[in-house]
Amino acid sequence: MKDAVELANFRTKTEAEAAAGLLKNAGIPYLIQSAEGMLHGPLFPGATIYVAPELLDEARDVLGITREDEEELEF
Repeated sequence: MKDAVELANFRTKTEAEAAAGLLKNAGIPYLIQSAEGMLHGPLFPGATIYVAPELLDEARDVLGITREDEEELEF
């Protein structure tokens, strides 16, 4: 995904995948980036979902993210 922008950060990859399911159902392509290891459990900063810039507002609506919440958003 070229020029993807950060949508939200989650504590674990599992939480990010749950949110990504909502994006998938809405037809919004996404990318999950995570440093979480298979055997080591969650690692800081968890997992981040990225979307195309032109779909950012729609993706925020799907996940119920408001612009006011954006900076303090940590699931």
